[in-house]
Amino acid sequence: MLGTVAGDHPFAGIATKLERADENIINLHNEIVRFFKGSKYPVIPKPNEQGWQEAVDYHRDLQIPKRFSVLAGEIIHHLRSSLDHIVWHFSSAEARRDHDNALEFPIYRNLPSKKELPGYQRKVQGISNSRVLTLIKDLQPYNRVPDVSDDPLLIVHDMDRFDKHRELMIVTTCANLTFPPNTRPEIVANVMAYKKGKTLSIAEFAAAQRAIKNDAKVTPQTAFSKIGNRDDQFVVPSLMALLNAVSDVAELFAREL
Repeated sequence: MLGTVAGDHPFAGIATKLERADENIINLHNEIVRFFKGSKYPVIPKPNEQGWQEAVDYHRDLQIPKRFSVLAGEIIHHLRSSLDHIVWHFSSAEARRDHDNALEFPIYRNLPSKKELPGYQRKVQGISNSRVLTLIKDLQPYNRVPDVSDDPLLIVHDMDRFDKHRELMIVTTCANLTFPPNTRPEIVANVMAYKKGKTLSIAEFAAAQRAIKNDAKVTPQTAFSKIGNRDDQFVVPSLMALLNAVSDVAELFAREL
């Protein structure tokens, strides 16, 4: 994350926003933990134990507090506005005065067409530092990852836009697996890979199934129903990954000061 900076540092406001986002993620995590600890089934029985189906049905129907969505939306807004403050800093005083509502960090899923290019340029008007302009261009989602939908800046942009203009971001309940510390790392890795759709060998699958049946502790957790192209992503780790991505971007621009 962007390191602690003095109050007169040009990025002091950005650092404060990112610190606040970090605090909010911790607070949200603590609220989620308290919520499930107070539920009827803070730990879900194993499939062969009495009460398993009742626990599954209970958590499937459990209403997640809207507050979690509101808090997640506030975190995302801090991240999006931190990016916009980068553009604001490097823009000219005239552009800030005359076109303050137009300035923002551009985030484009696709290479801007000739028709879209003026809109892109309005967002970065007043920036004279060619290295900054090149960095903004290089960070565009269409330049960054094979699957553009999973680009963290695009996820922040889309989630912030969705939260502001349509409805609260939806979170849902899903199961989280934890294993004892002495569980072999390769078995945990295979369990996680299998959950993501990887095909395991017969021996790997059998070992993973035994670990889930005999050793795994299953607890309820909140997840975004969709983030990028991925379904059911745990809320707190997802928000931390986005915070780290935006912090890394802020660090890149801080080197241009």
